Amino acid sequence: MIAMVVAATVMGVSTVASADVITEIVVVENSKTTDDTVRYIAGISEGDEWDDSVQARVQVDMVSSGLFKDVAVYSEPHPQGGVRITVIAKDKHSWVIAPAIYNQPTNRGAGIGFGENNLFGENKKLLLYGQLATGDSFFIGAYIDPSIGQTPLHWAVDVYLQNARVFEYKPPRKWRTQTRPVRESKLRYLNAGVKLGVTLFRSLTLDGRLRGARVFYSNIPKLVEGATKEDVGVLETEAVPNPGDEGWDVSAELILKFDRRANWYGITSGDKYQLSYEKGLPGVSDFDYWYSTLSYTRARKYFDFHNLILKSSIGYGKNIPFQHERVSGGTSLRGYKNAQFRGDFKAAANVEYSLQLFNIKGFALRGLVFGDATYTAFLNYDKTDTAPIRHFLPGTGKLGLAPLKTSVGFGTRIYLRQIVLPLLGLDIGYGIEGGEIEIYLAIGITDF
Repeated sequence: MIAMVVAATVMGVSTVASADVITEIVVVENSKTTDDTVRYIAGISEGDEWDDSVQARVQVDMVSSGLFKDVAVYSEPHPQGGVRITVIAKDKHSWVIAPAIYNQPTNRGAGIGFGENNLFGENKKLLLYGQLATGDSFFIGAYIDPSIGQTPLHWAVDVYLQNARVFEYKPPRKWRTQTRPVRESKLRYLNAGVKLGVTLFRSLTLDGRLRGARVFYSNIPKLVEGATKEDVGVLETEAVPNPGDEGWDVSAELILKFDRRANWYGITSGDKYQLSYEKGLPGVSDFDYWYSTLSYTRARKYFDFHNLILKSSIGYGKNIPFQHERVSGGTSLRGYKNAQFRGDFKAAANVEYSLQLFNIKGFALRGLVFGDATYTAFLNYDKTDTAPIRHFLPGTGKLGLAPLKTSVGFGTRIYLRQIVLPLLGLDIGYGIEGGEIEIYLAIGITDF
């Protein structure tokens, strides 16, 4: 029977030519994922209509969940009328303990993480990961329940503990120029949050998140070698100030997301729109700010193993504290240093085209080319502010073409079909305005 099911699926054959009613749903070969979870991911119930378009959608949703290494869906007439749906769902190995190694501009380090992608066989997620690095050492713990009791409600809780060495660079004054670091700070950001949301339609979700963090600087800021106190806007007799205020950072966030993307074993297709708004909560927070971001992603599959992904976003805020400023550089702008450019406004675009070079029993090597562009600047900058939460560097607020930065490059990814994230990522980017090449390497269960 299984051979008949697979053959029918491969050939695209369905025994039901027009819409019919589902009388029974049978789930087979799922060693961990519960039958109810499979039915929920498939989005079908007894009494629903069934036709070829529903069958194709179920196939895509099952594969995109990332839980199954093989999926097949088969329909046949039911003795009592309607159709019997058989879903073959062969589970992936759902958990992994793995190291990660990073070698990126201003940030080199290693970490280890545990990830469970299918906790209790109910599609719940658990992630525990920690790393020590020259630039950004942190621990993250997250639990995600994508469906509370298989209802449209979902929730998540997360902890993020960060100890970051932060470089600030001279604000760009010219379009074709390279900026240099002038101030080094040690930022500690101890954060926890909880999110509750609802799936309004199958692709539309609305989430609310409450987050609280303690922000402080563990060391006295210092000048980077070669910089002067004039570069940070203080007199020779004055100490180098912190880049921003310390205190409690408590905020509430709303996120509206429409996501029609499908992932077919590493190849993404579909569109995603997301609008978010976050505001500091006066009275319980030492920071009163807001910022909002609108993003759009478009992905298309060509020639079975080619993938074109376009990403764009625009974000703006007011009175944003240092720890939340919009930054560009590093893996978001390959060809420049991590967080080399800062602002309360950021417009970004990215295009990436990848293709499979070879695939041997699920071990795949993909090559890619990319182009990145960002415009990152402070639009809400007031030199006369008598109680600033931010100590800006001289030259901040200069607009024109100076904040526009672009880059091009190429890279590789190594995937295993049994694992969602790439095992290795290597990107080489050239910053067109800065004229320098940067290399970004990540080894382990990680993603750029």
